[in-house]
Amino acid sequence: MNEYFQDDSFDFKTNKEIIKIVALRVKKIRKVNFKTQTLFAEHIGMSHGSYARFETTGEVSFSGFISILKGIGYIDKLDELLQKDDDLIKW
Repeated sequence: MNEYFQDDSFDFKTNKEIIKIVALRVKKIRKVNFKTQTLFAEHIGMSHGSYARFETTGEVSFSGFISILKGIGYIDKLDELLQKDDDLIKW
């Protein structure tokens, strides 16, 4: 089992570790549904090179990350995370 999947908590991980974990998780989901990076990159309208770099390094623009989330069917998770909460303190 890959070391990045052993502990689900991001609390004590560095940003670099979290980025790598997220990229590996996306890669796993992508492989189930699209098999190749090329097919997935075409599906989301991203160049193969940009998507391949994301899987390798975790580096991608925020816009690219949103495209990736849409492509794997996880954009609703981002929406849930950032839901407007009327109970939040307003400054």
